[in-house]
Amino acid sequence: MLKAFIFDLDGTLTDSINIWTTLFKKTFKKYKIDVSEENIKNQFGKPYTEIIEYFVPEDKKEAIKQFKIEKDKISIEKFKPFPFVSKTLKQLKQKNMKVAIATGNNNYMIDKILEKYNLNEYIDYHICTEEVKKTKPDPEMIFKILKYLKIEKKKSILIGDSPYDIQMAKNAKIKSCAVLTGVLNKKSAEEIKPDYIFKNVEGVLELI
Repeated sequence: MLKAFIFDLDGTLTDSINIWTTLFKKTFKKYKIDVSEENIKNQFGKPYTEIIEYFVPEDKKEAIKQFKIEKDKISIEKFKPFPFVSKTLKQLKQKNMKVAIATGNNNYMIDKILEKYNLNEYIDYHICTEEVKKTKPDPEMIFKILKYLKIEKKKSILIGDSPYDIQMAKNAKIKSCAVLTGVLNKKSAEEIKPDYIFKNVEGVLELI
């Protein structure tokens, strides 16, 4: 029986994929780098610093700095949770499930989002790239979450919208669930072979 549900943030809990894509394209344009939205989205799941370093051959530090400046201009209200998120998390907690977040985002952003949209009461723990030595798809985030929650691997599941999320779950040897609200469509989700595929996170309620 599952006891711990670990969620990715962007594209899984928050409707923010298009915001990030536009921001990356704007940054790359400054360096005269033409990258398709598809290629950018294929990198989602990693920290933004790693995505920029992947596409920008030179001036990596300056590009990261410019990206952060533009990111900080965006109102936190733009990073809205999907309409079904609050209800889903609430029902998980009512069933005494542990709920955590593992994100490539940073602590400042996640704290602001959880506070702004009154989600703190449903989250037992969250972890960001700032708190680990190795990022997705390395399983370090998951191991730290499970240690904090004191939950066994076999009772845990990772829910995410990108291949890096699913691979992280596989590397940690826990169950995985792909949702189609971010970078994956039905076909690409099937190709990476998660344990479950749902239209959105509300589908995980079928697992309790």
